[in-house]
Amino acid sequence: MAIGLAVMTLEGYDLVAFGSTTPMLLRYEPWNLSLSTLGLLGGLTPIGMLFGALLVGQATDRYGRRRTTLLSIVLVSLGMIVSATAAGPEMFGAGRLVVGFGVGAAYPAMAPLIFELAPVRRKNLVFAIVQCGVTIGGSLAAAIANAFLQGHDFRLEYMVGAAAGLVLLPMTYRWLPESPAYEAKPSRDAARDGGMRLVLRTPYLGTTVLFCAVVICSFLLIFGMNTWLPQLMQAADYPLGSSLTFLVLLNLGATIGGLAMAVLADRAGSRGTIIASFLVAAGAIAALSIKSTPAVLYLIVMIGGAGVLGVQGLINVYIARTYPVRARASAIGVVLGIGRIGAIAGPPLGGWILAADFAPRGNFALFALPALVGAILTVAIGGRKILAHQGETPSCVPSRAAERGHHGHV
Repeated sequence: MAIGLAVMTLEGYDLVAFGSTTPMLLRYEPWNLSLSTLGLLGGLTPIGMLFGALLVGQATDRYGRRRTTLLSIVLVSLGMIVSATAAGPEMFGAGRLVVGFGVGAAYPAMAPLIFELAPVRRKNLVFAIVQCGVTIGGSLAAAIANAFLQGHDFRLEYMVGAAAGLVLLPMTYRWLPESPAYEAKPSRDAARDGGMRLVLRTPYLGTTVLFCAVVICSFLLIFGMNTWLPQLMQAADYPLGSSLTFLVLLNLGATIGGLAMAVLADRAGSRGTIIASFLVAAGAIAALSIKSTPAVLYLIVMIGGAGVLGVQGLINVYIARTYPVRARASAIGVVLGIGRIGAIAGPPLGGWILAADFAPRGNFALFALPALVGAILTVAIGGRKILAHQGETPSCVPSRAAERGHHGHV
């Protein structure tokens, strides 16, 4: 859990680093970036995540969760070094693309590894603890930018991420275990048959499509808010320091609220908790458009963070419960890979919205829409029935009893 938390902290830092430095990048005169160009640069990281997840998911089922995690740390560290030393926006964009590939490779490895190691009745909670690293890292990225970056100096933010990755790599190599479920000989033999084929054929195909759509909505929220929340708050007449504080609070709320929702999901099931998270996110984002006292706004941002950022961890566990061991990483890779469409669209969409000069209330209302759609799609997933077939045990079926941990999956 400690190594998993550290890996996710690195991933979270690297993801939010770009959003934390967008005001500095806009003021960096040698590059002369527009809002639209900056949005396109922000979209390169999720493009890399898309290909990383799709290409590495099945390899993780075949070659192991541990090896893929180590590869992801190497790629993320390399990408952050390139971003920090970039002479121009083209090299900077290439660095962000490599970072995305590394982060995309990490999730198909870490999600099934943590799920398979966790106690049966505490899978959501254990995963939520590890997933807290994403929001902790995001908060650190925003805090470092707020405390140490001045004017147009953005490079220190990326050097810190690169250094953290180089420190974490030998620790992960030494202490991160492989999944016992993966190491079981039947599972490894089955993985060679191709978990991807199971994910993309009946009776799992329809569920896979719905999961992809849900994750698209989730990533639209995550990347849209993490990239543009500082700029959105500045557009609502808040100073830069205050707007970065909102980004810290967004991730802090996700950390605290995500743990509470994970406990609820272990008791009541994944589907209902995911629906509630989406609805909380929609309500909080819409409420940000209403002028309130700073204390009230801070509370709304934290509640929104619990819904916006906390829901993805619940979705990952729901995916892992739905598919058997031999196809688990492939399923997560496919769903998170296709779901990156939302991550790719989030930063450019936010840039175009801000460039269009809509009223702040309209900006927040548009970002609340994906949360409502995500809730509806999650209801549809719960209505599907998957029957055990071709040697799979009923524990692979996402039944209510299985969601609550009454059956083993490892």
